[in-house]
Amino acid sequence: MKITRDEFKRSEEKPALELFWQGIRAEETREKYTRTLRRILCVILEDLLEGTFEQRADQLVKLAKQDPEWIMDLLLNLSKKLRERTNLPSDHPDYFNPTSIDNYFKPIRKLLDMNDVILSWKRLHTTFPEIDNITQTREWKLEEIQAMLKFANGAMDRVIVLIAASSGIRSGAFNLNWEDIIPIYKVGDKLKLEIVESEIKNAKVVCAMIIVYRGTGSQYPSFITAEGYDILQDYRKEWTNQIGRESKPNDPIFIQEGSSLKQASIASIKKRVERMVEKAGLRNPLTGGRKRHEVPIMNGFRRFFNKTIKQELSSDSPLASLIKKEYMMGHTGLVKLDRNYFKTNVIELAEEYLAAAPALTISDEYRLKTENKNLREERNDLANKNLIRSLEKRIEELEYGEEARGAEYRKGIMEAKTDFEKIVSLLFPLVIEVNDDEEYKRKYWKELKESSKENRPINRSAFDPTWNEAEERKNRREYAKKLLESMMEQKRHPDNDKPWLKRPKVDMKRLMKELTIQ
Repeated sequence: MKITRDEFKRSEEKPALELFWQGIRAEETREKYTRTLRRILCVILEDLLEGTFEQRADQLVKLAKQDPEWIMDLLLNLSKKLRERTNLPSDHPDYFNPTSIDNYFKPIRKLLDMNDVILSWKRLHTTFPEIDNITQTREWKLEEIQAMLKFANGAMDRVIVLIAASSGIRSGAFNLNWEDIIPIYKVGDKLKLEIVESEIKNAKVVCAMIIVYRGTGSQYPSFITAEGYDILQDYRKEWTNQIGRESKPNDPIFIQEGSSLKQASIASIKKRVERMVEKAGLRNPLTGGRKRHEVPIMNGFRRFFNKTIKQELSSDSPLASLIKKEYMMGHTGLVKLDRNYFKTNVIELAEEYLAAAPALTISDEYRLKTENKNLREERNDLANKNLIRSLEKRIEELEYGEEARGAEYRKGIMEAKTDFEKIVSLLFPLVIEVNDDEEYKRKYWKELKESSKENRPINRSAFDPTWNEAEERKNRREYAKKLLESMMEQKRHPDNDKPWLKRPKVDMKRLMKELTIQ
């Protein structure tokens, strides 16, 4: 393979902002970075650059390429200005939180990196102030999430909250399509992603898998509870009424109001949650110069999920369980290759998730309803098993019970032709029926009949649980050895009259066979 001079083409120069946007996958991050970059270029650097937002971005990149020292001095000056604001009292209107200073430089770095401007960012980071005022934040509590849902406006609000709380996905992952939600069924004791027609009657949805960031290098599976999946089906009906047709796999789940199929923005989804939070009285106005609430509006759900799922016990080893739980949150994991390893083990992840599903179910009523349903199913299964055992016992009684054995004994006596056969037919029942345990006699008769039918030796363990084949063989060997010793002793001392040495004639072939048992 060769590239000729005619085939070789230089890449066309593109606007700086176009390359900047190409380097950002998540829509939410793109909007946030663009907003911050616009403020820097059009407000903070108003006197240094000219033109529109797009033109200012091109100017900044061009100047940075021409004079790297100029762009470094500019960023150092910006860092100094921001650092001065961090020293103000926290209740001052111009106070700037030191934890946010890096957020001002991330968009600029992305713009310069995507346009091949190389800088010593380490030098710039050394000018950032020490972070000593980190705001302590926490997760949404179960009672708070329940309070939000009381002020939900329709199924869309409810499903947003339930997906966020029971899956722990980031807010930027809400650009989901219907094909990204896959129900997981339980048929008997097995979990299945797909069921056949004959299994529909006995199958139930226990959770659903979400394919997060489908088609990207960051794709991973997460899950929602059966409660969340049920509400999603209610919302699907609203979705159908709004659009006027059934949903297709590649249609967006969350859409803007109206009859269009335009996907709802992440900002609009956040606003829906904010409205529920405010109506539920879960947030008070910020005072004393505070700029952040105790619970992040969307990340609070992710923290709830993380805390809840890690508190639940697992049948796996602690390390394997932690890897799976981290993977369900989209984290790379503790082992370098674990992301690839677990790609093909969705059912294993679902089993891990289901252990925490009751704690991730928000509605107390739904949880109790599910528990009662499970108890009823277990009771029915137990009743069915007891019925089956009862029927099996009745069949066994008819085939191998006292009446069945008696009929066989009488038949044997009637069919006996010689005196010897008649004697055996009369003695044989006495040998079996001498035992008082009816279950033992039934099992013995069953094994006797089956071994005869299959033309094999009788298996004593089938009717005698105390019988041990290895121990039996050992006893037989010991007995054979004693017989041999006795014979040898009697041969050496033929006049010895000790009774324990006196033995009847022994079949030597049988004796040697006993001695060579392995």
